Amino acid sequence: MSFAFAQPGWLILLATVPVWVWWVTPKGSGAMLVASGTEAKRVSIRAWIGRALELAPLLLRGLGVTAIIVGLAQPQVIETFEEPVAEGVGIAVAIDLSSSMGARDLSRRASRMQAAKLTILGFLGDRTDDVGVISFGGEALTRMPLTHDYYVVRYAIEDLDSRLLLDGTDIAAAITAGAGLLRDAPHSSKILILVTDGAHNGQGLDPARAARAAAAFGVRIYPIAIGTDYMLRDQIAEMETVLTQAAFITGGRYFRATDVDALEEVYEEIDRLAAPSQEIVERTEATPIGLWVLLASLPVLLLGAGLRGSRWGVLP
Repeated sequence: MSFAFAQPGWLILLATVPVWVWWVTPKGSGAMLVASGTEAKRVSIRAWIGRALELAPLLLRGLGVTAIIVGLAQPQVIETFEEPVAEGVGIAVAIDLSSSMGARDLSRRASRMQAAKLTILGFLGDRTDDVGVISFGGEALTRMPLTHDYYVVRYAIEDLDSRLLLDGTDIAAAITAGAGLLRDAPHSSKILILVTDGAHNGQGLDPARAARAAAAFGVRIYPIAIGTDYMLRDQIAEMETVLTQAAFITGGRYFRATDVDALEEVYEEIDRLAAPSQEIVERTEATPIGLWVLLASLPVLLLGAGLRGSRWGVLP
């Protein structure tokens, strides 16, 4: 806690208070005949008491004027508070819509695509971050810009369809789209969750270069390969190399999931890795007390005036 003045210029007037006190103090000396003896001593006032009564009205008026000047300077009580503030995470979700995502090897009741949708929605449902949605196949398309409205994100993910894009698995395009979506996001933590079941077969940009561009924007990539080992045996080595490299370049982590339960465990781990960061923010509050100082000056001035006009205002 500290004190400050909003209008300190008024404090210059404090220099005039001693001049005013000197000006109104009686000058010179006087003499008065008084009686002596026992009776006179009984009714007389001791010297220091008399001097105090003589100066009291002057001191009270000086104190009141000082309080008025201080009140005009608008004194404030300054308090500083430290508050922890949780900063959300910018999340881009890239889901593979290639034709192979229709395979039903993760669950008897759902295809790979349906399992990917359900598990990512379960992951996002417990968070309050800004989320964007990207679909990719032979090309990548931003389906939803960053938003904190979970219901809008849910509908965007539920409406994803493999017929919306060219068939294929362009991982580099997905990484590029995710990095572009998160590039200007006002978050210190940015992650791209990339769900796919195949190796990169897109033309043009190499996934490693796309990952370096994402790393330059502060984006961490968490690629998730889904599907059974049997279904992926022809491409698993190539796919793991590409996805592991992308995760390593950006400081993320590569995951494999061969069933729905494993996929849910992956999202639990990502939830721990992408925990919102906290920082201590200082908040300052200023409470003005100038009005109270001005109000306090009134009884002081009235007391000084009353004492000056009372029987004690003139020494016997």
